[in-house]
Amino acid sequence: MSAPVLDAVGLAASYVFVFGFIGLATLLMRRHVLPASATRKVIHIGVAHWWLIAMATMDDPWVASVGPASFIGINALALGLKLLPAMDAGADRRNLGTIYFPISLLVLVNLCWRGVMPVWVGGVAVLVLGWGDGLAALVGEGNGAPGVRIWGGRKSAAGTILMFAGSFAVTLVFTLIFRGGPGGRAAHGVLEAVGVSTIVAAAATVVELVTPWGLDNLTIPLVVAGLYAGVLR
Repeated sequence: MSAPVLDAVGLAASYVFVFGFIGLATLLMRRHVLPASATRKVIHIGVAHWWLIAMATMDDPWVASVGPASFIGINALALGLKLLPAMDAGADRRNLGTIYFPISLLVLVNLCWRGVMPVWVGGVAVLVLGWGDGLAALVGEGNGAPGVRIWGGRKSAAGTILMFAGSFAVTLVFTLIFRGGPGGRAAHGVLEAVGVSTIVAAAATVVELVTPWGLDNLTIPLVVAGLYAGVLR
């Protein structure tokens, strides 16, 4: 399959995947399988996996940019008109995280697809945001613990632990596959991967703790990508 055709397939698959995931989450919310706050974070975790579709199918940076760029507008419109309650119900109105998320994707796509950093490093950043921040919010909001107020947001010990654990796991898997696995640099062993993953997870956890109002959808992936590509790579 030629690169332009594969790009087109990847772009079509992107919209099917994202809208399909949002639709499924909305159905679960309306049938009271999941509360709105949990549904929002399930979407957050699931949509982060769009990066894997992009990695597998897209070669042209302009094509890879179409999805994130369009969802900046789509999510802004949905937020303003309350079109997608599964994404926004119960959120603080100052929280524009659903808009910041595709902005961070757009920035990372253009850094990665234009050769500033490897595409898989962007994958680390996006999936740390998806799994780490998503699990932290799910557990933090659902365990009933009082938590601590930091910059207007409530942070719980359980949520912080899950943020670190999710970030560590994502970074470790990507590091082992792309730095130490087939095609990677064999000198990077498991112990080094664990060390790198610990540093990334600690940095992501601190950023999540101190960033308010959904801005962590920008700060976490950009800090993780910059740290990995600039210091740990």
